[in-house]
Amino acid sequence: MTRSLPWLVELVPDMFVEISESLAAATGITNGDRVRVFNQRGSIEAYALVTARLKPFLVDGKSIEQVGMPCTSAMRAMAKGDTANVLTSEAQSPVSNIPSTRHFSVI
Repeated sequence: MTRSLPWLVELVPDMFVEISESLAAATGITNGDRVRVFNQRGSIEAYALVTARLKPFLVDGKSIEQVGMPCTSAMRAMAKGDTANVLTSEAQSPVSNIPSTRHFSVI
C-alpha cells in the first residue's frame, strides 16, 4: 500500500511518525506536533503520533527507543509532504525494485 492510492491518501493525507509516550515526555513532543526526523541519508517532517503501542527496548541495561513511520512513496504526487523513503538505503530488491531495508536509525 502506498501514498499513491487515492483511498489511502484520503484516510491518511499527511506523513506521521509514531513515538512512545516515554520518548514524547523526554523530548517535550505532544501528539500532533510537527517534528523533524533525520539520519545521515536525509531529513523529513512529519506529525507526531504519541502512542502507548510503542515501548522502549532494554538492551544491555540501556533504554533504546523506537519510532514507527509508514514507509511509502508519493510517486504520483497524490499525497503531499515528505516520505520515509528519504531515510532508507538505496539497496533494492532485484525482483520488485522496492528498497530492501525497512529499518534504519534516525535522530
